[in-house]
Amino acid sequence: MTTRKALWATAALAVTTLAFGVYTANAQPATAPAKPAAAAAKPAPAAVILFLDRAAVLRKSAAGAELQKQAESIAKKIQSDLGPEDKKIQTDIQALQAQADVLSPQARQAKIKEIETRRQALQKKIQERQLALQNGIGNARTQMERSLSPILEKIMVERKANLLLDRGLVVLGTNELDITNTAIDRLN
Repeated sequence: MTTRKALWATAALAVTTLAFGVYTANAQPATAPAKPAAAAAKPAPAAVILFLDRAAVLRKSAAGAELQKQAESIAKKIQSDLGPEDKKIQTDIQALQAQADVLSPQARQAKIKEIETRRQALQKKIQERQLALQNGIGNARTQMERSLSPILEKIMVERKANLLLDRGLVVLGTNELDITNTAIDRLN
């Protein structure tokens, strides 16, 4: 057995063991009567494994590239909308520092409180907009996943595969098992 085949066999065994461990950990007790010993001894089908780089699909597909472009555009808009307000707060802080010696303690405290209130309000606006952006990106990714799912199922049927792994789980594999580019082409 060549080293490559040995690595593949080891990887397949590790994946199968991991999958079986997760399956048995989540399995519910059977409520139906036990099957005869002959049915329980049925061998599992041979694993036909493919892998996909989901991150690459999100980056390289037309929809993923458009999503990235829109997210960057929205982030720039947030910056342009809220940047002047942030700059004004910074300018006011510098002015307060320059006047700290001539202001009374009460006036200084009032000014600090006013600036801090504005800073907190700005932080809240920034957080709300960032959360809205993240939610929008999450919703768009969910839509992409829904569109990608039937494509992946069809590729698995075409290649007679019964297991699809994320590329991040694969230590070593031949390019023939990677369906990332095929999925991107079909998604586009």
